[in-house]
This record gives sequence, structure tokens and C-alpha cells, in this order.
Amino acid sequence: MLKNRLFSLLFFFCFTCASLWAGWQYPVVNYTRHQYGAGAQNWMLAQQDNGWIYVANDKGLLEFDGKNWRTYPVQNAKLRAVAKGHDGNIYVGGFGEFGYFEPDHLGGLSYHSFSESLPFYVGVVRNILSEHHRIYFQADRYVITAEEGRLKYVDHEHQILCSALYDKAFYMISSLGMYVLQDGKFLPVAGTEHVVDLQIMAMLPYKNLLLLITRHQGIYAYNGVSIGKVEIGLESFLKHKQVFTATLKGSLLCLGFIQDGVCLYDFSTGKLKHISADQGLQDNTVHGLLLGARGNLWLAMNNGIDYIELTSNLFSLYGGSSYIGSGYASCIFKDKLYLATNRGVYYTDYPIVPERSGQVKPVQGISGQAWSFIIDDNHLYCAADAGAFELIEERAVRMEGISRVRSLISLPYRDDVLIAGTYGVGKGLYLLQKQQGIWQVIHQIKNCDMSCKSLLAESSTFLWMTNKNRGVSRLLLSDDLSEVRQLKNYNPFPMDYDAQLSQVDGEIVVASRYGLWRFNQQKDSLVVYDEMERRFGRKIPYTYFAKDIHQNIWCASEGMLKLLRYQAGVKKYTQLYESILKGALIENFEQVTVADNHAIIGTEDGFSLMDLDVVSNRQQRPFLQIRHVYSVGRKDSLIYGRSFRYEDKRIVIPYLNNSLRMECCVSNCASSKSVLFSYCLDKGGEEGVWSDYTASSVKEFTELHEGKYTFRVKLLTDFMEMPVTSSFQFEILPPWYRTWWSYLCCLLCVSLVLYYLYRRIVRSKQILLMQKELELYHQQQEFDAERALANRQIHLLEDEKLQAELKHKSEELVRTTLNIVRKNEMLLELQKGVDGVNHALKEHDFVALKRRVLRLQGQITTNIGHDEDLQSFQSVFDSVHHGFFRRLEECYPDLTHKEKMLCAYVQMNLITKEIAPLLNISVRGVEICRYRLRQKLGLKERDNLADFLKQFSS
Repeated sequence: MLKNRLFSLLFFFCFTCASLWAGWQYPVVNYTRHQYGAGAQNWMLAQQDNGWIYVANDKGLLEFDGKNWRTYPVQNAKLRAVAKGHDGNIYVGGFGEFGYFEPDHLGGLSYHSFSESLPFYVGVVRNILSEHHRIYFQADRYVITAEEGRLKYVDHEHQILCSALYDKAFYMISSLGMYVLQDGKFLPVAGTEHVVDLQIMAMLPYKNLLLLITRHQGIYAYNGVSIGKVEIGLESFLKHKQVFTATLKGSLLCLGFIQDGVCLYDFSTGKLKHISADQGLQDNTVHGLLLGARGNLWLAMNNGIDYIELTSNLFSLYGGSSYIGSGYASCIFKDKLYLATNRGVYYTDYPIVPERSGQVKPVQGISGQAWSFIIDDNHLYCAADAGAFELIEERAVRMEGISRVRSLISLPYRDDVLIAGTYGVGKGLYLLQKQQGIWQVIHQIKNCDMSCKSLLAESSTFLWMTNKNRGVSRLLLSDDLSEVRQLKNYNPFPMDYDAQLSQVDGEIVVASRYGLWRFNQQKDSLVVYDEMERRFGRKIPYTYFAKDIHQNIWCASEGMLKLLRYQAGVKKYTQLYESILKGALIENFEQVTVADNHAIIGTEDGFSLMDLDVVSNRQQRPFLQIRHVYSVGRKDSLIYGRSFRYEDKRIVIPYLNNSLRMECCVSNCASSKSVLFSYCLDKGGEEGVWSDYTASSVKEFTELHEGKYTFRVKLLTDFMEMPVTSSFQFEILPPWYRTWWSYLCCLLCVSLVLYYLYRRIVRSKQILLMQKELELYHQQQEFDAERALANRQIHLLEDEKLQAELKHKSEELVRTTLNIVRKNEMLLELQKGVDGVNHALKEHDFVALKRRVLRLQGQITTNIGHDEDLQSFQSVFDSVHHGFFRRLEECYPDLTHKEKMLCAYVQMNLITKEIAPLLNISVRGVEICRYRLRQKLGLKERDNLADFLKQFSS
């Protein structure tokens, strides 16, 4: 007895010193009133067989399907009680109202009231109990039973405080004592009169006992004969608490307090766990408790709803409250666990006992951002923004002369030196050496001025370093470690992303967003680490990669930590891996420390602890449902929904709603685990193609053709060897124009049209024949008329052609005649002249000869410019060219005779050489004459003379 009291005092001291003591707490999920969208106060909880949670709220009944919250108001009544009946319906009760909810055809709930069937006001229904086909509603002074739709009630006439079903009977505590309901009457239970003074808050059946949970005085038990005190070592602890509610499942007892959260006590092990707002709860006032089917705990509180994963193998320091800051690194050294955060370095005792609290203290002498630890020669060192430190028990000794240290490494076979990688001002590598027991900065290593993200020693002279702008580099140091003799960058992937270095099985491994790479010594390059990537099933982006002392593989990808467990018995890795802490890691600064059977993981809110001996919820499969089906269009409309009870039958959908959106939900699944979905659409018995796994729980299909479909979905979570499946059958009706009755109507219409055409053809056959003959006659007449007209046109065209030819011949005749006449005249004159010359030669009269030659030249000149001959040429030319000279003189009366003749010769298309002898001038003279003529006619340089003169001959 004394031992138990000391044990209780110890727990009391631990819980009242929360600011100095911390424990590794279970994961807690907070649902605020803004998330579930109802009143702040919540009371009782219930869970359906499919894992859905129902909560009695001030605004009505809350439903949580694992993804979304939904509120069902109950005639403006505040609810206080909720329970699941054996018929599957959800029974509720509150202020002056009680009844039940059952699913409707769209996946919602429809309410049926019992209150309207009673002739009196029932008061406040505070508890609901279910036994086979009978439901008990406990009100302030009434107990109403509902069985097969019939209501019965019993009036106790006094305040009823709490109730329970025990030994197949209804027991309750009132202001007068304990009573049992038999044959429609309340009978007092003998020997229980003193329970009035105990302030009993809850009654819980446990084995063969009925536990009575009091507000301050501990726990009592009724064994069917009498009531006695239960001594379990919690008396001192409960004495300072105010119990408001309680629940029991198996051997686990949960007590909810008015101002102190909740505590869990295991009757089989005697372990006690206290969880309050300091450990992650959003409120310390607990109104209702529910131990779910998976053994996890739901809390209905004065302000919000919380979910505690009691079956999780993952714990968080301080329950996720970042009292010590964000966790960047951890290290176990000399029975102490050291934690590096953005607020400094802390330490606590090791080994870790998650069920117990431990004191976490700050390491003196170091504050601000701490990055990493290193153990060398049985000494512990820390790289921090303030510099490099050696941690000696509870204090830190700073190494002077260096700051902004991101990474510290030791070199093989060189226990007296350390290499520090820095960033910011003075960035680069520094050599630290211990001289006379004091670490000193010897010098900055030359030829390396890059900021250091991480360092890894390959040998005593070869180092690997990562930098966001330069990527991954391999450095060769001089033997005296004074300079970098060679620096080579290895970047088979794009830069501007942080890369992480690790040494796995003696190989240098680089983790990047573009996969895993390992250093190939022979090729002197980074090559894809295919063997390791295949173990994860697909190519994923990496921000962290490491192998622990148990050969387990850890990596961070897509904001979560993944663990590939190694089975030492069969010496192989499991095919499926575990994903944890989604959204809680510090990206590009992930770090895992594994010791014994625990893994310490840095998070944004501090640190989390994972028990590697426990496979969390591995055998408990989640519940998958196709929650809603919407018709997608200008306005989405809900056409199908599933609740906790539904008919799995094919639904019929009009063709206008052939674009669908399927929404799935998952319940009974730990919030820290990853959930992946794969979808398939079968049509007409033909199996479709499964999609790749995705985190999206929504799938859309647009413009589906008519036919019968089966939509299937697979759910895959961590450690599941076989996925969970669900299906939904539906049929898309054809459009009205592709239905059988539309085809029948079309066939009938076509038949009527054909019949009408047939009758029309038969009746009008003769008319059509007569019309054809008349058309032929008219066509013949038109043809004859067109032929006669064509003949006349042909004659006209032939006449025009003959006239044109005649005109052309006349022109040629005139020109030829003129030439011949002129030539003949010239020849005759020349002949006369020659005869005269001959006579002169015979007479040897040279004077007469000269006279005759001169006379001959004059005759030639006279004949060339003879006007009478030209007058005849002009008349003939005018007749051919329709009064050419007359029109020309009318328009240009100042033209000379020679210029008029030049116009005629140009009109006749004579060239310059032909015109010169006719005008008795030289070729140059013709050109000059043409130039003067163009000026008189007012022609520009680009105008053609021949084209201009054509207007006077038409």
C-alpha cells in the first residue's frame, strides 16, 4: 500500500512539473471548430462499424468519414448523447429532443424524432445505451426505452446522474442512490445507499464488476452484492483532479478531467499516462471519450475534438509543442541523448522509456542554431551557427576563431585534427587541431572558398562536399592539410537543389531530387544507384538517405520519411515500406539517429521517437468507401452517396450526366501513414487498366459513352501486403436519339415517307412523263433558236474577220504601192540622168557633163521631197486610217509637214532606218525630229509615241 502511494506521489510530481519534465507523447490530431464547422462544445462520441465517428455537438450531430466533417442539425436542439444501435442506426439525444438517424439514398442521414410521440417534456437526454434490439434514453428524471418502434418510459421523479448496463440490466445512480430497472420500475439496490456522497460521474462494466468513477474520491466497484473501494495506486493522483467522464475497453481505463485533459490507466500493466494541453491537446476540458475499434482514443472537448493514436509506434517530444525548437540533429553519447535545435542544444537521459517522463535540460554555453554532432576519440562535438563546440557533460566549450560552422568531420588515422565546413562570411574549410588539450583554429584551407552544406571524409586526404550552387565536389587535400590541390565537381543532375552525402556499405552515395547516385571509382563519376532505387519500386526524389545499424534503409522524399525494413532472418528487405511524419520534417535537413530499438527523428516541432520493435497497425486494415459521386457540369450535382449502410446495386445515370467525379474516403487509418489510391473503370464486362498510385482521393471521368460500368478503387497504405478494394456499379443511358424507341420512331417515319413517295410517284407518273415530253419539246425549240443565233453570230464574226483582213491587206497594198511608185519614179529620173551623162561623155563636153550631173542630183533631191506624190500618199493613208492626218491637224495644227509624215510612218510601224530616206534626212535627224515631235505633242518620257498616235486612226 505504501509502495503504491509513493508511486502515485511520483506521478503527481511529474505531472505538476510539466515545464521541467517532458515525455515522449502519442501523436495527437487536433480538429478545431473551424475544421468541422459546428459549435465549440462537444459531448459524447460513437463509432460505426466502418470506422466513421459521430459526435454530439451544440449544433447537432457531427459525422467524420475519415476525410470530411458534416453537420446534421436536430430541430435546433443541442445534443448531449449519441450511440450506435444494434440495427446500425445512430441514436441521439439532447435538450428536449431524442430520436435516430438513418442513411438516405445520397449518403446523408435522415432524422426521425421520438420526442413528438411523448406527451411531456423529457428534459435533457444525457446518455444512450444499446442492448440487442432495445435502446435506453437516460434523461434528467426519465428513462425511455425504444424497442421495435414502440416507446416506453419510467419516471424516477428525481435527478438521474449516470447509468450503465450491467448483468443484462439497466443500473443508474440518482440523488437517492443506486437503482436497477426491473419490470418497468426502479428498484433500489441494497447496500448502496452511501453512493450519494461519492459524486459518481460514470459507471463502467469491467469483467464481473461495475466500476463507479467518482469525481475526487477514486474508483469504487459493485460486485452484485456490495460496493467497495478499488486500490490501484491512483488515489492521490485523482484526488487533485476533477473527473468528468470515463470509458473502458479491455483493460484500458480512460478518465477525462474538467481542467487536466485525460489520463490512461492499464489494469493489466499498472502503467499510467497523462495527456493534457502541454502534450498536444487543444483543450483541457474533456466532455466525452471513445476508445475506437483500432484502440485509438477520441476526445470530445469543451473546445474542439482531438484524436490520439494510442496504437502508434511513433511518439513526439512534448506532444509536438516546440518548447525546445525545431529538431536538426540528435546523438547518443555516454547514456545521454543530445538534441540540436534552432534554439540551442538540449540533453536528456538515455535509454528512453516512452511511457515515462524525463527531464530535458539545455546545454550551457551554446545557444541559437545548432546543426550537427560528431563523436571522435570518445569526445562529442557540435557544429553550430555560433561556431564549433566540444560538449562536456552539461556545458559546451567553444573553439575560438571560427563561427558559422555547418559541418564537422574527423579524418581517418588523424585523431588530433578536425575539418570544419563553414558558410557566410569567411566561408570555406578550416583545420582545427588540439594543442595542449585545447582545440585551436590552425588556418583556413586554401583554394576552397565555397559555403559548405555537408562534408564526408572518404580517406585522410579525399573529402566530399556539397554546395547548393556548386553541387557535389570531391577535394584532394595536401598531406599537411594546408590547401586543396584538386577540386572536381560531380553534377550529373541539375543544380540549385541541395544534395546529401552518406556512406553506405563502403560506397559514397549522393541523394538528390533526381534520384540516388553512387561514386564509381573506376569511371571517376557518379552513376545511378539502380539497385537501391529498385527497392523502392519507383524513381522518387530524395532529400535524405541513410542506412542504420540494423541495415534498415531510411530516406526522405516528398515531405515524408520512408523506412525500408531489413529482415535479418531471411537477409532481405521487405517489399513494402513505411511512410511517417508527412509534412512534419525539415526539408533538406532531415536526420535519423538509431540506437537499440528506437529511432530519433528531427521535425519542425522538435523530435519524434519511433519504436522499431512495434509495427504500427500492420494487421489492421483501413475501411475504404466510394463516398460520393457527382455529375460534373456547369453546376455539380450529387447523384449518389454511401453512408455507413447502403445498397450495393447498379444505379442508372442519364446521358446528360455522363461526366462524373468520384470521391473516396478512408477511415480507421493512422494519420501519420501515407495513403495511395489506384483507379480502374471496367465497361461491359471488359476489364479496364489500373492507374498509377496517387495520393488524390478524387477521380473524374468526362463524356462517358452509354453502357454498363464498374468503377473500382484500390487503397494501399504502409505494411499492407494486399490492397483494400471497393467498387461502384453504374449505367449510362444512351441519349434519346440512340434509344430503341427513337429508332422505332425513325423507322416508322421513314416508312411513312417512303409510302408517301411511292403513292406520289404512282399518281404522278403520267404527269411526269408529259412534263418530260413538254420539256423535250421546249428544249428542242430553244436548241433551234440557239443554233440559229449561233449561225448568225458566226456569219458576223466571219464578216468582221474578212473586213479586218481586207483592211490589213489594204494597208499593206498602200504601203507597197507607195514604195513601188516612189522607186519607179526615182528609177525613171535616174535613167534620164544617166542618159544625159552618156551623151555628155560621147561629146567630151565636160562642162555639159558637170551640168548634167548637177541637174541629176537636183532631180534626185526633187523627187525625194516631191510634194505631189506625198499628197497622194496622204489621201490613201487617210482612207486606210480613218482620217489620220485630219484628226492630227485638228488637235495639233502647228505641226510641220515633215512631222506629220513622221507620225504617219510611226503609225505604220516603220523603224528609224526606214523613215530616214523617206524624209531625206539622216537617222540622227529622225531621232531629233521624234524628240521635237514628242515635245509638241506634250508626251512625257514614259509615254509611248506609237500608242499615242493610235487614237487618231480609230
